[in-house]
Amino acid sequence: MKIYQIIILAAIVLFSSCKQEIIKKPIYKAEKWENPEWENPEIFEINREKPTATFYRYADENTALKNESWKNSSNYKSLNGTWNFYYTDSVNARPKDFYKNDFSLKGWDTIAVPSNWELKGFGVPVYTNIKYMFPPNPPFIPHNINNNGSYKRTFEVPENWSEKDIYLHFEGVSGAMYLWINGEFVGYNEGSKTAAEFNISKVVKPGKNTVAVQVLRWSDASYMEDQDFWRLSGIERDVYIYASNKVNLRDFTVLADLENNYKDGVLNLDLEIDNNTVSDVEKLVDVKLFDGDIQVYSESKSAKLSTGKNSIEFKKILPNVKTWNAEKPNLYTLLISVNGESTAIKVGFRNIKIEKSQFLVNGKPVLIKGVNLHDHDEVTGHVISETLTIKDMEIMKQNNINAIRCSHYPKDPFFYRLANKYGFYVVDETNIETHGMGVTQDVIKQPKKANNHPAYQPQWKNAHLDRTIRMFERDKNHPSVVIWSLGNEAGNGENFYTTYKWLKENDKTRPTQYEGAVGYENSDIEAPMYWKMEQMERYVKEGGKKPLIQCEYAHAMGNSLGNLQDYWDLIEANPTMQGGFIWDWVDQGILSKTDKGEEFWTYGGDLGGFELQNDKNFCLNGIVNPDRSPHPALFEAKKVYQYIKFKNVDISKGKIDIKNVYDFTNLNEFDFSWTLLENGKEAVSYTHLT
Repeated sequence: MKIYQIIILAAIVLFSSCKQEIIKKPIYKAEKWENPEWENPEIFEINREKPTATFYRYADENTALKNESWKNSSNYKSLNGTWNFYYTDSVNARPKDFYKNDFSLKGWDTIAVPSNWELKGFGVPVYTNIKYMFPPNPPFIPHNINNNGSYKRTFEVPENWSEKDIYLHFEGVSGAMYLWINGEFVGYNEGSKTAAEFNISKVVKPGKNTVAVQVLRWSDASYMEDQDFWRLSGIERDVYIYASNKVNLRDFTVLADLENNYKDGVLNLDLEIDNNTVSDVEKLVDVKLFDGDIQVYSESKSAKLSTGKNSIEFKKILPNVKTWNAEKPNLYTLLISVNGESTAIKVGFRNIKIEKSQFLVNGKPVLIKGVNLHDHDEVTGHVISETLTIKDMEIMKQNNINAIRCSHYPKDPFFYRLANKYGFYVVDETNIETHGMGVTQDVIKQPKKANNHPAYQPQWKNAHLDRTIRMFERDKNHPSVVIWSLGNEAGNGENFYTTYKWLKENDKTRPTQYEGAVGYENSDIEAPMYWKMEQMERYVKEGGKKPLIQCEYAHAMGNSLGNLQDYWDLIEANPTMQGGFIWDWVDQGILSKTDKGEEFWTYGGDLGGFELQNDKNFCLNGIVNPDRSPHPALFEAKKVYQYIKFKNVDISKGKIDIKNVYDFTNLNEFDFSWTLLENGKEAVSYTHLT
């Protein structure tokens, strides 16, 4: 056989192989989507359950006391893992009937859940800061560029769940999502960073069931999620089903405050108990509080529960409690048992208030030595593990950081549990940013911008409220959450006055801030970004009456934090100034490889979308690298943020001034030593052991 014949034969074989692969991948008929929910700002959910606090149900008290995760309860079944998956670049090309029981999945791909599909080879991950990835025309999205992911899998419902209520819970889905169970439509959700839960009791059966989810990359909700990060899609947080008794604890609110000069604990507990039977019942409700293994409070109530929702209150004053703060995050364990189900959460007694233009924790003005934190993993994108969160917090603690702003959306539920434990002051921020539509000053200078800006239009009001309420209800019981934030860079229209009012009416224990409301009344804290020192001084001289805590400052792009020490000299000299949050914690680089196998961190449009709107390397402005190795800026932050300061008085006589800038820690808890070297040799040394 001649060489050209071999080449032709090889080409034919290759073409045949490619053709077979093309045939294996099904192509579905393109169909228009008329009047979709995802282009209507007044529809952001269908059949979704009302939001509740994060807690997990266990079969007995001992199991509840030993665990803090749903993964260790027999009442829960994980739906994480491998799902069947079909990706299309356009919603018109989506498999419309894929949720039906007889639909063939032949030729479909598979995908891991949780994950972002762009990092699994489907579609293009692109980083953009302000501009939208589509022409801004709210609430509309071009259908031909709206990427779509269809998910499907089976799951088992245990036989012993047949007399229980069963719920399907999504911790976070990036994009608008539709849900079907066993071929029946269940519901719809928008809002990617808080939970979406559905009661599926009427559509599941014991044994094998099928769940189908269709996710749209863009929707009217995308106008409200214009944050400075990688645009990634998919089911990106945990998914599980759980069962609960017909009479069950549905929600609860814990108020763990302080009184009597911040010495005594005030425990107010409001339980919401559902009776989903057809008649009134009487059940015993037990509440216990533990300090470690020691029970410090116990109370039982026999409650007559009407059909539907019931409210039961417990109140207790606890003398000489151990208080919670970022330096000494003392936690108690609260155990609640109702009708054969128990739950346990950590409780921290602390008091938060603003008084005389200062932000106070347990009566003391604290200095906020904070960072902004995005969800970012160098490999998995927005899918964040508990292990990575622990690593972040440990490095932060090692470098004197005591506060985290959840930029710019609520984090995974385990984040708050860890913040409670490690001790961080958390600003919990609503998942709202409409930066591409203009911010507060833009709209003031150009009023026409408000004509289609979501913050200013009444048809978007309930969407703003929904995101705010879901954040609040989910995270309300965490002591680490000390401030609520209305959002970020989203204008300051009437809808933000509405969300501010709602938070103030529903939470008397925490202040609310918003950078878009600098100089306006709908923020309890003056929380600007990137104010110069002169502007900060002017604010104080002109009688600024709110605590000044910059929500973003000391932009860390490059190799340094600039004049951070100068900032803190000014902050520490002015009681109204109480610190700020460095922008930001981690470089948002995605780990990739060159053709030679060399690893590097990508940014902007490096992963295939360079010709699309992107902001190049502007996502690389952390004080740690994507793998959490330090930038030089981290060492500067540690030095400036240090809590024990040393000043030479007369080193020749061994005199050094030591200043304690901790808020709740006495220096008698530390050992001190110092050595003076002369030409590399010890000249003077001193050691003090406490």
